[in-house]
Amino acid sequence: MKHSIKPTKALFFILAVLATAITACSGISVKDAYQTGATEIRLWRNERIPLAPHWRYLGTERMTVRGEYWNSHLTPTDRVETLVFAKEGIDGGSFLLASRVVKTGTIDIFRFLGGDKTDLEGVAYREAHYGLDANSTDPEYQRYLNVLSTAGFTLAPHYAVRVLDRLPLDTVLVRIMELTPGHATLPLPAYGRLYQQERLERSESKDVIVKP
Repeated sequence: MKHSIKPTKALFFILAVLATAITACSGISVKDAYQTGATEIRLWRNERIPLAPHWRYLGTERMTVRGEYWNSHLTPTDRVETLVFAKEGIDGGSFLLASRVVKTGTIDIFRFLGGDKTDLEGVAYREAHYGLDANSTDPEYQRYLNVLSTAGFTLAPHYAVRVLDRLPLDTVLVRIMELTPGHATLPLPAYGRLYQQERLERSESKDVIVKP
């Protein structure tokens, strides 16, 4: 029996599969994204993220986080890899979190990131500003704060957070967070709220066969 599907859906699924293949071949391993003493980070291909000399590398955190679909009640799970940096300061120090998420399946994709844009080394990033309390109960942010505390930094009660993020592909997220002691009006949303996702229909996976 022959199966017929709408061309637009077939094309959409094929693009998702190709994006996954490109992701697997073109991304830089996070362990190679930064070398001790370097003045830049490369989270995706040859895109440079400048790093001032006073930032001290504390290590790389790897964890799973829960996302949110706009079109399904199910919950996607993603793996975040984050390079953690810190610098000394009067109020306990400032911190830099350089993260990347690479989705390896073909079931879900990130949705377009709207908002204000800023330029970083010729690449457009979305820019937003939030606040984060040191006693945050969010599992991801709590993990970073624990790393900083374990490294000997005295945490400030509140942080102003500048967030730069972009989607090189609809299956790849690059995110930079800079935390400085201070306040902000909007609380920093959890990962799932910041990066809404779309679940592709399983029928598309069954009906479309992509040959190598």
